[in-house]
Amino acid sequence: MNLSRLPGELGALRALLVALTLVLIILSPLADGSSHVRGVQLLTGVVAPAMMVIFVFVLMLDIVMTSIFALDASADRRAAMRRAVRIEICALLALLAAWMPFMLRMFGVLPAG
Repeated sequence: MNLSRLPGELGALRALLVALTLVLIILSPLADGSSHVRGVQLLTGVVAPAMMVIFVFVLMLDIVMTSIFALDASADRRAAMRRAVRIEICALLALLAAWMPFMLRMFGVLPAG
């Protein structure tokens, strides 16, 4: 698989979705669970956790819709859609794994650190 062709093969919106998912994964260690109204803490403590939940559902929806559309696609397009689904599943699992400590702290399973 040629990585230079990947954004064009995924499409602009799907590539943006995966890129923003990677940004959320990078922001996950900075989320402390406290609410702030100013500065970078607003992004890491309020906006990023809310966006993470939204992105989980958007990724799952896109995986399902891409799988459905792949049923009627040509063989070449179907292969590209399967690659897109695999990439999105990996992004979804990475997003959930990165945010799991934060979620466990919020639900009281792990002590706040």
